[in-house]
Amino acid sequence: MLVQLDRTSPVPLYLQISSQIRKLILTGALPEGSRLPPQRELASTLGVNRTTVVNAYQELAADGLVDATIGRGTVVRATASPAQPVSPSPLPWAEVFSLRTRATCDPLIRDMMTLCARQDVISFAAGVPAPDLYPLDAFRMVVDEVLARDGRTLLQHCPTEGHFPLREWLAGRMTERGAHVSARNVLLLAGSQQGLDLVTRLLLDPGDIVITESPSYLGVLQVFRAAGVRLLTVPLDEEGMRVDLLEQILARSRPKLIYTLPTFQNPTGVTLSLERRYQPLALAQRYQVPILEDDPYGELRYEGTPVPTLKALDRYGHVLYLSTFSKMLFPGLRLGWLAAPEPVVERLALIKQLTDL
Repeated sequence: MLVQLDRTSPVPLYLQISSQIRKLILTGALPEGSRLPPQRELASTLGVNRTTVVNAYQELAADGLVDATIGRGTVVRATASPAQPVSPSPLPWAEVFSLRTRATCDPLIRDMMTLCARQDVISFAAGVPAPDLYPLDAFRMVVDEVLARDGRTLLQHCPTEGHFPLREWLAGRMTERGAHVSARNVLLLAGSQQGLDLVTRLLLDPGDIVITESPSYLGVLQVFRAAGVRLLTVPLDEEGMRVDLLEQILARSRPKLIYTLPTFQNPTGVTLSLERRYQPLALAQRYQVPILEDDPYGELRYEGTPVPTLKALDRYGHVLYLSTFSKMLFPGLRLGWLAAPEPVVERLALIKQLTDL
């Protein structure tokens, strides 16, 4: 089986492998029942990591082209033959993609999630809980109760801003923690990653400057790079962001946004001290720049006194607060929220409805 890799191509190697094998299957070069090379053997032949071949074979299995069974290996399925002949000159999709999407071709997070889904992998790279810890019976009872009470309403479309009773509850929860917001300040999201994308589209144009911590969350770095913005970074120490250096950057540049994970920072785990939390707020007021506070882990404190969020300490209305239920409940829920001034929520809702009613 001939597979040729172009290591200069932006297309990931595992997709190059799966694409070429897919073509061999659909053209009949690999007929029904053909056994693909063992993963280690093909990896050795191509000079790639075994994980690359594993991911390629998983792509083929997801397309229904192969079956993988213990003892038999990976075999071409009987249903793999196309109903109609494949064109000898297929559309070169990679050349049709927009320039913006070509900048988002890094598959690292998707590959990480694919590996995490495997039964034989315990991942320390992704922020996901152990599946056997989920209280399934409790979740089932809650779902039954909610469907019995509000099912006819919840199964319909709701306003783009999200289910109002949940927005009210979140506003009350945030107020209990010192951030005085109303339901009209809360926008529900399909996970906090959607919030990062929406805020980026709302505030940033190509060439704009964004300040982040160094290191920072991989997912937001990908969003910013796809938007074509310039990143200026502030190092961390044991008390979090070096706010003294933040002031120096603000004094010599004109950033459009400060992005920070002040509580249990990703990936370092450090928490910005209470003493330091006031300075970014004062600087944001002085230089008139908004702060995006990403707080996915704030509810996961097991000891010590919780530190107030930047949103709770903000007296100027400069902080956009982003959080998620993915860490405190389960990631498959795909539910997060953003708390911001009403004009921001209104504009974000208009952007959100373009892709997610």
